[in-house]
This record gives sequence, structure tokens and C-alpha cells, in this order.
Amino acid sequence: MNLFSRAFNNSLRRRKSGGKSKRKTRRKTAARKSRSRSSGPARVVPWLVGTAVVVVIVGVGLVKWSRTGSGQATLLTLGSDKMYSEVQVTVESALTEVLPGFSPGPVKVVAEQDADRSSDHDWPAPRFGPGAAVRCRVITVADDVAWWVLQKRVAEAAESRGARVLWAERLLPAGRLPENQVRPNEEKDMLRLDVGVPGRPTHTLVLHRAGRSPTVRWGSGSGATAWSRFAAQEGPVVALLIDDWGYSKSEAARTILSLPAPVTLAVLPHLPYSRHFALKGTDLVLPQGQVRADSETRDQKESGRKLRLERGCFVEVSVGRGQRSYPAKRREILLHLPMEPQGYPDPDPGPRAVMVGMDAEAIGQRIDEAMTALPMITGVNNHMGSAATSDRQTMVALMKALDQRDLLFIDSLTSSKSVAHAEAMQAGLPTAKNRIFLDYDNENQATIKANLEVLVRSARSVGFALGIGHPHRATAAVLAREIPRLQAEGVRFVTISEMLALREMARKANEGS
Repeated sequence: MNLFSRAFNNSLRRRKSGGKSKRKTRRKTAARKSRSRSSGPARVVPWLVGTAVVVVIVGVGLVKWSRTGSGQATLLTLGSDKMYSEVQVTVESALTEVLPGFSPGPVKVVAEQDADRSSDHDWPAPRFGPGAAVRCRVITVADDVAWWVLQKRVAEAAESRGARVLWAERLLPAGRLPENQVRPNEEKDMLRLDVGVPGRPTHTLVLHRAGRSPTVRWGSGSGATAWSRFAAQEGPVVALLIDDWGYSKSEAARTILSLPAPVTLAVLPHLPYSRHFALKGTDLVLPQGQVRADSETRDQKESGRKLRLERGCFVEVSVGRGQRSYPAKRREILLHLPMEPQGYPDPDPGPRAVMVGMDAEAIGQRIDEAMTALPMITGVNNHMGSAATSDRQTMVALMKALDQRDLLFIDSLTSSKSVAHAEAMQAGLPTAKNRIFLDYDNENQATIKANLEVLVRSARSVGFALGIGHPHRATAAVLAREIPRLQAEGVRFVTISEMLALREMARKANEGS
């Protein structure tokens, strides 16, 4: 009994002890939860206050930063066009520091069609927001500071305001380097600078030296205007193609080059003076988008223009009178491509000629070799070639090679069996064929004059005519004497590309009537 009582009592004590322990544990857990609940808000409040203070400080800083030049420029770069006018004013403060001749502030907003003869004006830029306009300025600068130094100064000043020079381009008074000039002219050249932020120019500047008054043309509409005026003229159209340039600088060649009328020169490749005469090419009067010039220079200009537009600098600028008053002495250059004649090798057309059976790749190589030294060419006509031009397969290959190089073709018609003109038409190339050789009797001025009259009568009859001559003394004398008389009678002398463009315009007009 005693043993049982002791066991029972021990069990009862263990239960009581275990219950007390559990109750104690529960009380501790409850106390911890109570302390946790009471301390939560105490911890959150300081954190919220601290965060609010940081936000306020950052916000005040951002507001102040957005009022700085670099801040506004950054926001404009990110697309906040409402900052455009603010950035423009900031940029002007920088330009005023380094360009004493700069005229700040807005001036008259000029639409593109009215901007051609303007100097300082504002060019509408609605893409940057309502009322936005690029400020276009012509600025006189000192003669004793190199162009690259001026560009660097403008760039540093712009960068100090968060902007930059987006585009820099040397403008040549004649549009290209003169034949005898191998480097830019610090005195005569001009400098174009576009300043702003990427994609959003605020200013387009043209800098020129003191003592010079360049004619700055804004916009790209002058070519279309020149063509409209040119195409509106009336009268029979005659194109003179003079072959065989490159042998020498003869007196006859100088006389023909001085003719007061457009002339097309067909230059033989690989001769001592081939490049000399090829560089006589000038700009032509053609519809907008068809202006032909030095193919190498044209490609470079188009590439440069594309890059400039990609940078957002969309204002078109050039110098000189352009084609508003197009010159009378326009010169177009063709490649007088040697081709295989009947009876080859006697006569011999010369080295690197197109031979019967050549494919387009081989013919293209011949053309490319010539174009490397003669960058001004706009097309091809055949030198000799009575055999090659009569072979259809060879002419199909030739037209494929010309089409790949965007070149026109003139069939000299050295053979009555020629299929060259027909294949050029089939290939869709700009093309024409010779109406008459003016100087097959190259020493008889009377015969040359009579042939010229035949050419003019053909033009009066059908509207357009192409004749071929050579730089012979008798030919030069007849042309120098007769062209002014014929012009006074209303005959229009043009280059070959101009004749093709006028003929195409007349064809479309006839189809529409």
C-alpha cells in the first residue's frame, strides 16, 4: 500500500510539474507575441520617415537637375520634346561664346519652298513639338582660325551644356574640288555644323570666312524648279556627241570645249588624257532625283546624306547658285567603250575591248576598269564594234552589265546590222541611236555643215535628234560658227541625258492626251 501511494504521489507530482512547465512555456510565447505586436509600428514609422526624406531629397535634386542645361538636354534626348525650346536657348548661349557673329533668338519661320535664297531663318520642325523650329544661321568667322579648331570650340561649348555637334561637313563653293586642287581650301571653303542632342538638332550653321558673301541655298527644291523651267522651253532638240577624247589636248578639242552649248563627250579609256577630259563633266538639268554627276562623288554624297539624316539633321544646305541659272556650257561624259569590229584585228579597237562572245561578268570587268580612272561617266557608247553590236548574245550581256551599273547606252550605229539599240530598249535602259556622223569626211567643212543641217531637220521633224562628231579641226570650226546661228533660230542643244529625259516627258504627255 505504501508502495502504491508513493507511486501515485510521484505520478501526481509529475503531472503538476508538467502542467506548470507547459503553462510557463505558453505564457512566454504569449509575452513574445505581445512584445512583437507592440514593437511593429514603432519600427515601421522611422523607416517610413526615412524613406520619405530620401524621396524628397531626390525629388528636389531631380527638379534642380532638370533645370540645368545638361538635365534638360538629357530629358530631350530621352524624348521629352517640351524641353526643346529650353535646350535651344541653352545651346545658343554656348554658341554666342565661341561665335561672335552668331545671331541668337528666333527669326522668321520660312517654309521650304520659300527658303532657297534666305540667309538666317528658322526651319519648321513640328516633329519636335508645336512651334519648334531649327534655327538656321550663316555666320562670318575669323580668317586666322582653322576650320577644325572652330569645330572643336563649338563642340566643347555645346558639350558644356549637355549638347553636342551632331554633324560636321565641309562645303565647297563649286560643289566639288577643282581639277587641280588636291586638298580643301581654308579660305574659300565653308563649314556646316548641326548642333543639338541626338535626333533633335536645334541649330544648323554655315560658317564662312570674312570678306566673302556666299549664296547659301536652303532646301532641296531648286533642282525641280530648274527642270520645270528647262522643260517648258520649246524648239527642236539636238544632242551632240563628240567621240574619241583622250589622245591629246588639241586646238580642236579646246574649241569644242569652249562651245556655248551643251556637248556630250565620249572618252576613250586608258589614254594619256582620258581622265583630263572625263573631269570636264558638269551638273546637268534633269528631273528631281535624276541629276547625274561624278558617280563616285554622287555615291559619297548620298552616303553622307543618309548618315546625316540618321543623326536627325534634316535641313538641306548647299552653296552656290545651283541650277536656278543653269550654265550654257554643260558637259556630260560617256565611256567610249572599244568593241570588236568586223575584220578584227585589222582594224584594232585597242586594249581591253569588248569581244564577241563575252559574258556579262567579263564585260562588266572591262567597264569597271575604265570607270576606276573615269569616274564622271553616265553611260556608254561603242567605239568601232561593228562585229560586237551585230551579235545579239554579246549585246544582251552588255546591257545586263550596264543595267547593273545604272548606265545608259548610245548605239553609234557603226553597222547597219546592229542590234544594240533594240537590246538596250528590251533591257529597259535609257537609250538612243546615232542619226548621222557629222564628219565622216573630216576635212571638208561644207560636208560637215550639210550633215549638221540634216541633223537639225531631223530634230525639227520628230522633235529629237542625236548626231556624232569627232574633235577634228574642221568639225570644231563648223560647230563654233553654226551653233550660235542655230540657237538664234530656236534649236535647243542639250546633253544626251537631258535629251532622253525630255523625250520621256514628251512620250508620257502623248500617252496622256
